[in-house]
Amino acid sequence: MNLGELWRRLDRVQRSFAFKVAVTAVVVLLGIGGLAAYIVHQQANADPGVRSNFEEMFPRPPDDADPQIKEQWERVRFSADAMAKATNAVLRGQGDPTAVAVGVTLAVAVTVAVVWIGLGLWSLGLLLVLSLVAGPLIVFGSGGWQDLGRFVAAAGALTFSFLVLMELLKAAFSGPFKPLAIARNVVLEAVRMKVSVVFIVLLVIVLAALPEQLDPERPLRYRVQSFLQYGVGATFWITAILTLFLAVGSVAFEQRDKVIWQTMTKPVAAWQYLLGKWLGVVGVAAVLLGVSASGVFLFVGYLREQPAIGEVRAFVPRGNELVTDDRWILETQVLTARRSVMPTLPRLDPSALSNEVDQRAERARKADPSFRDGPEERQKILNELLNEVQQSYLSIGPGEREVFRFPGLREVRERGLPVTLRYRVNAGANDPRATYRVTFFLPNAEPVIQEIPLGQTLTIRVSPASINAEGVLEVLVVNGDAARRTVNEETITFPPDGLEVYYPVSSYRMNYLRVVGVLWLKLAFLAMVGICAATHLSFSVSCLVAFGVFLMAESASFLVESLEYYESRGNKDEILWGRVLIRTIAVPVAYGFKFYAELRPSSHLVEGKLLDWGTVSRGVGVLFVLTASLFAVAVSIFRKRELATYSGQ
Repeated sequence: MNLGELWRRLDRVQRSFAFKVAVTAVVVLLGIGGLAAYIVHQQANADPGVRSNFEEMFPRPPDDADPQIKEQWERVRFSADAMAKATNAVLRGQGDPTAVAVGVTLAVAVTVAVVWIGLGLWSLGLLLVLSLVAGPLIVFGSGGWQDLGRFVAAAGALTFSFLVLMELLKAAFSGPFKPLAIARNVVLEAVRMKVSVVFIVLLVIVLAALPEQLDPERPLRYRVQSFLQYGVGATFWITAILTLFLAVGSVAFEQRDKVIWQTMTKPVAAWQYLLGKWLGVVGVAAVLLGVSASGVFLFVGYLREQPAIGEVRAFVPRGNELVTDDRWILETQVLTARRSVMPTLPRLDPSALSNEVDQRAERARKADPSFRDGPEERQKILNELLNEVQQSYLSIGPGEREVFRFPGLREVRERGLPVTLRYRVNAGANDPRATYRVTFFLPNAEPVIQEIPLGQTLTIRVSPASINAEGVLEVLVVNGDAARRTVNEETITFPPDGLEVYYPVSSYRMNYLRVVGVLWLKLAFLAMVGICAATHLSFSVSCLVAFGVFLMAESASFLVESLEYYESRGNKDEILWGRVLIRTIAVPVAYGFKFYAELRPSSHLVEGKLLDWGTVSRGVGVLFVLTASLFAVAVSIFRKRELATYSGQ
C-alpha cells in the first residue's frame, strides 16, 4: 500500500460519522478532565488568604468597660477586618483558572471543528511541522533562539486558528438564503485578495512578536498595560483597515470587472446583494478580531502569573507585606473594572454666583465696547468662574491644608472592597528634578507622608474603614511634611482629573468581553461605510471616502475640543470668513462623529475602567441606526445603477 492509498483510507475514516462522534466525545472528556484537574490542583495549593486575628490579640472589652474604650475597640476591629477583606479580594486573583479555562475551551472547540469539517489529517500534519520547527528552538535554544521559537509557535497557533475559523465561516454561510451565498463569496475573496493576505499576515506577526518586546525588568502592571494597549490597539486598527479595503473592493471590483452581471441576473435584489456583502465582511472581521482578542486575553493571563516587583513568585512577596504595591495596582487598577469617584466641589451660593457673573460682564463691557452681552457670552463667563473655583479648591498653598470629600462609597465600606486613592501633583513648571513631600490624613489610619515627583500619577491604598457610615471618605491633604514640620516652597495643584478614589465593581473578564463586542460593532459600521461608498464610486475614490470617514470618526473628540478655541471672529469683532468656512465644515463632522470617538473601549480596558452596559447599549443603538441608514442609502443608490450597460468591448 503506497502513501497515497493510505492517505485516502485515513481520509475516508476521518469523514465517517462514527469517527467524528467518537473523537468529539474523547476530546470533550479530555478537556473537562484536564480543566478539572487544574482547578483542583490550584485550590489545593492556593493561599488560604488573610484572616483578621484582631479579637485573638485584643479581646473584646467587658460589658462594664468605659463606652469610649468599647467604641475605640469596635472601630479598630472594623478597620482590621475591612483591610483583611480588601487584601483577600486582591489575593483571589492567585491561580485564577479563567485564562486556562478559556484556553482549554478554545482548544476543544477548534479541535472539534477540525474533526467535523474533515480537516483532521491536514491539521495534524500542520501541527506536527510546527512542533518540529518551534519545539527544538524553545526546548534546546537559548536567548534569541528561544524568542524565535516562541514567535514561530505563537504565529503558527494564530494562523491555524484563523484558517480553521475561516472554514467554519464558509460552512456557516452555506445556507439557501441568497445573502448567505454572497457572503460566502466575500469570504473566499478575502482569502484570495493579496491585500487581505498582507494585512492578515501583518496582524499575526505583530501579535506574535509583541510579547517579546516587553521588558521583564519593568513593573508587571506596566507590562500588562503595554501589552493590552498595543495588542488591542493594533488588532483594531489593522482589522479596521482590512475591513475597509475588503468592503470597498468586494463591491467596486465586481462592478469594474462586470462580475456583478452573473450575480444580479439570478435574480438577486439590491438589498440581498448588499446585505450579503456586509455579512461577509463583518464575518471576516469577527474571525480576525476573535482570534486576536483570544490571543491577547490568554497572554495577559500568562503575564498575570508572573512575579511582580518585590515577589518571589506570583502573589508571594519577598518581605513581610501581604501584597506588594506592584501586585496591588495590577489587580485593582488594571485587571479589573473599576468605578471612580471625584471629590465634590464646595457648595456655591447661586445668588452670589449670579452677582459675580453680572459684575464680570459689566467689567468686560466697560473694557471692550464691542463686547456683546448675551446668553452665549454669559455662559462662557460662568464656565470660567466655575473653573476658577475648581482650580482654587484643588490648589493648596505652602503649609496649608484642604479636606476633600468623596461621597457614594457606602457599599464599598460594607463589602470591604479594595479602595485606592489616585492623585497627581503639579507645582510651578513641574521641574522633573524636584520632589515635594505631601501628607495625607485618612480616618482610622496612620498618616501617609510621600515624597512626590511632580506631574506623575501615584496611588495610596485606602482601608474601607476610613469611609464613614454615610459612605463618605474625607482626605485631609497638607502641603508639607507634617511629621518633620516642613513645608514646600510652592503651591501644589491637583489637575481636574488628578484626584480620584476608585474601587472594583465588575470583573476584568466581562469588561474585556464588552470591549471586544464594541470594537466589532465599530468594524460593522465601517464595513457599511465602505460598501455604501463603493455602490456609486470607483475603488480609489471609495477608499478615499471610507478612510476619510474612518479618520474623522477616530479624531472627532480632538476636533470637538479644538473647535472650542477656534473662533470665527477676530480681536476687533470682525468676521474671519476663512474660519467661518472651516467651522462650517468641521462642526457637523466633529459633533456627528462625537459618539464614535467617545466610544473608546480600548482605553477603558487599559486603565481598568468599567465599560458599563448603559454605555454599550447607547453605542449599539447609535451604531445600529447609522448602519441601517447607510444600508438604506446604499440600496437606494444601487437600485438606480445601470449595472448591465454594455461597454462595447
